[in-house]
Amino acid sequence: LSFTIFLPTIILAPSKFAMSFTLGCMCVMGAFSALRGWKQQYQHMTTPERLPFSASYLLSILATLYSALIMHSYLLCLLSSGAQVVALLYYVMSYFPGGAQGV
Repeated sequence: LSFTIFLPTIILAPSKFAMSFTLGCMCVMGAFSALRGWKQQYQHMTTPERLPFSASYLLSILATLYSALIMHSYLLCLLSSGAQVVALLYYVMSYFPGGAQGV
């Protein structure tokens, strides 16, 4: 949904885009957790080699929610959404063999 209405929404109302994209990212996290199990996914995310990717991904989600819901800042919402896209790519690529080094 967030990419089909990407251009008009990101320009006119970035907080709406940020909310729908963040909801999608949370679904990705939920899917990984459902496949592995919640406890095992948490333990896997906090291993030393995955911790930087997991932390940056979770922090970018929180920053996007903060900028969209609390600050209502146009520029900060755009920046945090961009950071969230990059963090999501690194997070997902870290699950592929040799993926984080390939990015």
